[in-house]
Amino acid sequence: MEEIRAKISVVQERIRRLSSFSNISLESYLKDYTVKDAVERNIEVAIQACIDIARIIIKKEELREPEDNKGVFVVLAENDIISEEPLRFLIPMAGTRNVLVHGYDKVDDTIIFGVLKNRLNDFYTFLREIEERYIERKNR
Repeated sequence: MEEIRAKISVVQERIRRLSSFSNISLESYLKDYTVKDAVERNIEVAIQACIDIARIIIKKEELREPEDNKGVFVVLAENDIISEEPLRFLIPMAGTRNVLVHGYDKVDDTIIFGVLKNRLNDFYTFLREIEERYIERKNR
C-alpha cells in the first residue's frame, strides 16, 4: 500500500499546485506561457500518477491486463474498485495525457483550461474511491 499512498500524495500535491491557478481567466491563461506550461505539466503528472495507481492495483490483484492507459481505469471499474463517475473523467484524461506527452502541437488550450477550472475535484473523487474501495477493504 505504500507505493499506492506515495502516488496518491503525488496527485494531491499536483492538484494543490493546480488549485493555485484556479482564479485565472481564460484570456490571462492563453497569454501566459509560463502558467500554461505549469498547468499542463501538473495535469500530466497527476494523470500519470492515477494511471500508475491503477497499474499497481491491477498487478497486485492479478487483474486482466488492459490494452492501454485508458483501459486501466476500465479494469478498475470492472472490478468495483472505482465507480462510473471517475471512469467518465479518467478515460478522456488518459487521452489528454497522451497528447500532453506526445503531441504538444495538438494541445487544446480550452480543454486544459476546462480541466483546471472545472475538473480538479474529479481527481479527488478517484483518490477517495481508491482509498475507500481498495485500501480500506484490503486493511480489514
